[in-house]
Amino acid sequence: MKKTIAYILISLMTVYQVLGQSRKMEEKFFPEPNIDIPTPAFQKAEWKGFTKYKEMVAYVTNLSKEVDYIVVDQIGESQKGKEIIRIRINKPSDQDKIKVWLQGGLHGNEPASTEGVLYILYTLINDSKYNILLDRLDITILPMANADGYNVQNRFSANGIDLNRDFIKLATPETNAIRKAFSEFSPQIAIDFHEYNPYRAHFNYFGEKGITTYYDAFFLYSNNLNVNSVIRKTTKDLLVANAKKALQENGRNVSDYSSTKMLKGHIHFNQGGSSPRSTSTNFALNNCLSVLMEIRGVNLKRISFKRRVQTTFIAGMSYLNTAYKNGDKIREAIKKANTLTARLSESVVIKQEKTTIKTDYTCIDLATEEKKTIEVIMTDGLQMKAKKTRERPFAYILLPEEEKAAQKLEILGCKVEQLPSDKTIQVEAYQVQKNAVSIVKWENIYLRRLKTEVTKTSKQFPKGSYIVYLSQEHANVVPPALEPENDNSFFTFRVIDGTFDVGSELPVYRYMIKQKI
Repeated sequence: MKKTIAYILISLMTVYQVLGQSRKMEEKFFPEPNIDIPTPAFQKAEWKGFTKYKEMVAYVTNLSKEVDYIVVDQIGESQKGKEIIRIRINKPSDQDKIKVWLQGGLHGNEPASTEGVLYILYTLINDSKYNILLDRLDITILPMANADGYNVQNRFSANGIDLNRDFIKLATPETNAIRKAFSEFSPQIAIDFHEYNPYRAHFNYFGEKGITTYYDAFFLYSNNLNVNSVIRKTTKDLLVANAKKALQENGRNVSDYSSTKMLKGHIHFNQGGSSPRSTSTNFALNNCLSVLMEIRGVNLKRISFKRRVQTTFIAGMSYLNTAYKNGDKIREAIKKANTLTARLSESVVIKQEKTTIKTDYTCIDLATEEKKTIEVIMTDGLQMKAKKTRERPFAYILLPEEEKAAQKLEILGCKVEQLPSDKTIQVEAYQVQKNAVSIVKWENIYLRRLKTEVTKTSKQFPKGSYIVYLSQEHANVVPPALEPENDNSFFTFRVIDGTFDVGSELPVYRYMIKQKI
């Protein structure tokens, strides 16, 4: 609750700052396109805000009711009982289709994401120029992933959790439902649409009156080193490259995603992302080409809203066109990634670090209302280096009491087996060397930090112990969850919990022999 209240206060201050800026300046750099968008928010007065949950449900139901290859259903419920709506578009075809996952509204205060996805849906159904894409694509759409937050334009879910920080620990019904549906669909391409805040607090330190961002769209695609290298390269060189080109051809300014933080009294820019708790990396760990789009818009209310929705639409259609035209290339890349995963050819990365660089950053000076370039210090997540690695095991074994962890691994797309009887197995065990617990909660959790040493041992495992083999297609998500030192592991988030005294043994083991148990 305290976190939510603090966020609301910061948002109100930012909104005051934004609305106090010159609309003329916004219109100069981000002019509205002269187009009609047939989605719910544009059918009502600006002061009435954005599409409400019931309006969204009625809209998608009406669009799909006369199209027999579109199914509208629900994958679960929000914390306040709203159905999480899913639209499946699978037109009959004899072609081998690429599966595409499109998602909007995961953060409830990012309205162009939902409106843009609804615009894509409308166009796929009603425009023959785009309807042809359905001959080669099987598309699942989640237009309003965080219905509770979206209905009141609040970033968080009803219990104050940031849903895009919850895709490893899976602490909310929304992320459990979304990730389970994602795993069952098993897409080759996944796009998660968001908006970002162009008037960040740290920007006030630059220039006479501060700066704001120059970019209509940011691209966030994972460079986590546990994501297969083929997946990383194909995502960047095919999906992202084509979408950047499409947006630039339509007069949009684009860049790779960056945020800011204060470090030792200096403002550092942080480029890229690599956290498995966020969709861009989490989905990519399943050997899926995954991108998180950030459109310039948080706290802008209805300023430049049509432009923001059109930007979302252009990017989304670019991804669909790329999938339509490059199906064989995408299938081949994923097949290669799955083969490398099955061969256990890449080490498990326990710790990774970003390169720190000095670089130019293009922005808008609020004093002069002109574009300018400043030099900034940036930690570059697009240049990630492995700091600590371990040999990739053939499997992880969990003791029977870790049922909750096993269930979450299944939701994350992995097959989990159980020992049919007691068995003695040669394994590597984690011996605790250091155990530290935070004194402040993060996402309602006192985070745990462990340091361990791996030792070889012969252990008697009881019947019902869980086995997760890393030769399966979606297995790259397992090491970030089970290696104790990872910042987003089940141990960090207390999914697997205990006293874990120094010298004790953790209830997860590494099986190194390359044959089934």
